Amino acid sequence: MTSDLAANVGFVRDSRLRYDHVLWGVVLGASSADVVLTLVGLSLCFSEANPVARAILDVAGGVGLLALKAAALGVLFAVCRRLDTTYRYAALLAFSLPQLYAVGHNGLLLARYAHLCG
Repeated sequence: MTSDLAANVGFVRDSRLRYDHVLWGVVLGASSADVVLTLVGLSLCFSEANPVARAILDVAGGVGLLALKAAALGVLFAVCRRLDTTYRYAALLAFSLPQLYAVGHNGLLLARYAHLCG
């Protein structure tokens, strides 16, 4: 008796790494890093530049920032479920580029000016 795992497990279709996986990894990694670096900066002496995020931080703190990011990711997921492949890649890329910029900017600000917080 031979058993093929793919035949027994109905949801296994394609185990190859696709662009979707890479782009979602970039989106989730950049979003997580953005939240972490923002919270680290806020815990020192920095302030949030985004007025929407600043208002949510004033009302709900770090949990509000996490909820805002989760809501944005939820909208992105819903949009990506409805798009063709090319447009899905474009949406993921369009979401990830500002996140990557924010991570680089926040990291640079922390590296250059964190020692001045006191």
